[in-house]
This record gives sequence, C-alpha cells and structure tokens, in this order.
Amino acid sequence: MATGKLASWTLSEEFLDEERLFAVPGVCERARERGSAIGLPPVLAGSAAHARSVVALLGARAIVQVGAGAGALSLYLASAMGSDATLTAIDSEPENVRLVREACTEAKIPEARVRTINAQPLEVFTRLTRGAYDMIVVNASEPKLDALVEGALNILRSGGALVVMNVMHHDRLGNPTANDPQTIRIREVVAGLNEREDLVVSMSPAGDGVLTAVKARL
Repeated sequence: MATGKLASWTLSEEFLDEERLFAVPGVCERARERGSAIGLPPVLAGSAAHARSVVALLGARAIVQVGAGAGALSLYLASAMGSDATLTAIDSEPENVRLVREACTEAKIPEARVRTINAQPLEVFTRLTRGAYDMIVVNASEPKLDALVEGALNILRSGGALVVMNVMHHDRLGNPTANDPQTIRIREVVAGLNEREDLVVSMSPAGDGVLTAVKARL
C-alpha cells in the first residue's frame, strides 16, 4: 500500500470518477487504448481533471488544444464546457485528429463543439485572432514548445489561462541530472513564464505535472 506523498498522488489520480463525466461508459479509457496502440502516451486522470477544472473556473467558451493526442484530454475539456463553448484541437498528425473525432463521436459530443484541425499548430496560430481565446492547452513534449507558448500567449485574452500538460516530463524536470534537449527546453520555458510580471503562474504535480499561467487582466 502506498504511503506518504505517493499515497497522496494516487488519491488525486483516482479522486474523480471519469465514468460519471460521460453518457457512454468506458469512452475515455477506450480513447486511451486506441492511443496506446499507436504509441501515444496516455493522459493521466489527475492532470486531465486539473485542466477540466480550469475550463469550469474560467467559464471558457473558446479553447484551443495543441497536440490532440488520442482524444481523452479533449473529452475531459469538453465535459466542462458550456453549451455555447467550442474546443479547437490542433495536431499535425492526421491519425491523432482522427482519434479525437472518433472519441468525441463515441461520447456523443456534437461535432460543432469540438473542431479538429490537421495542421502545424504554429501555422494555425497565425490565423487565429489575437486576444480572443479563453484557454490554450499545450503539451510540454511539443518540440517547439517555446514558440508555441509565445504564440499561445498572443491569442490568449486577458484573464485567460495557458495550461501546459506533462510539464514534469516523466519526472525529469526536477531531476538535476536530466539534461536531454526537451527537458532543458521545458526548464527554460517554465523559468521564462515564472519571471513574467503579466502572468500568475502555478505548478501542480497532478498526473505528470500541470503548469497554469493566467494572463493578468488589463
């Protein structure tokens, strides 16, 4: 039996019963399984629940998810959206976009509420309206994380939130001996966000870590 910090982490991972979130039983787990079958790492329940709570807290109506994955995180985000909200999931891999659409169809989420775009996220960002989005979700494993974060902040409204998933990077972020290029890149991005005076930043150990940066209201 887990004790101490591990027990606390386990409790936070198992706290939310995701079966209560969707009308179709097992839809989220099946999305994870389809992703695992093509080598996509599963989104952990604790971090997905954290992101979901940010949607509800903001009353987010315009959400962008960069790196669509297999659809499990999209399901979590959509489950907290109001009837007038839209999630735009962007991924450069057509198979990932297909999996998101499959997961949303299975969960009976109306197609108009989750829009999928198969394209390079940075290219899409240039076509999105500056300051028009309530919430941007980015995965820390993205190879151009620094540019994506900067682009996300440009299209985020005042009072909106940037959420960086998997920011602990398989527990490497806090390991001083981990010096692979992606870990170094994440450290630099995290440090840069933490130094900005126009952001209110916090980091949670939920899942594989979640960083939330709220853009200060003007």
